[in-house]
Amino acid sequence: MIFLKQTIDYFGLLLSIAILLPAVFAWLISYLTNTAGSIISEKFGSHFYLVISSIGVIIHELSHLIMALLFGHHIENFRLLQLPKNGQVGFVTHSANPKNPWQAFGNLLIGFAPMIGNSLTIYLLTRYLQPNVFYLQVSFNWQLLCWLLIVFSLSLGIGLSHEDFENSMQGMWIAILLLIIAALTLQLTHIILIDRLFTFIQQEASLFVIALAIAVIDFLIAKVITFF
Repeated sequence: MIFLKQTIDYFGLLLSIAILLPAVFAWLISYLTNTAGSIISEKFGSHFYLVISSIGVIIHELSHLIMALLFGHHIENFRLLQLPKNGQVGFVTHSANPKNPWQAFGNLLIGFAPMIGNSLTIYLLTRYLQPNVFYLQVSFNWQLLCWLLIVFSLSLGIGLSHEDFENSMQGMWIAILLLIIAALTLQLTHIILIDRLFTFIQQEASLFVIALAIAVIDFLIAKVITFF
């Protein structure tokens, strides 16, 4: 009974780390950034939105593309950036063998890829241009302006579309199975203790809160723009 309870505890923590926590924050961040993008497009036109979000859109689609290639999907067509067409400023169409567990699982990460790609790019850019931001300090110089403009563009491109979320769901059953196996492995080996997983969840949540804060700022900026 104790073995079963602890295995369930491991599974619950792994589920929170790998799926639940990322999914909740992904939805919130996507809602805010996508809404901000819609507001800007309605106010200034889709072409203006394309200009200011171009870097973010390119990294967004490139993240989908790279992840799809890593999981062996067939790339049918893609555009890292294009003039607005049917509401799209970029796309990646790919296909996979549904009987291939590796490719099926890949759908989960392919759909979620922009959250990883755009966030990582923001992190690396900050480390290079404004490292003091991590210590809540700002250096007022030309690098700050570049950093603000590029981060704004990247954050506009971080949001997932409805199709991205749907695509991710296709790999969910494989992910659940892998988490069950991982939970059993951790319970048998105790390579990672439950307390360590709790600590990891706190660190992961902190990173997501920062990303959410950036999304909120995007949303507020878009709202303020509507008054002019």
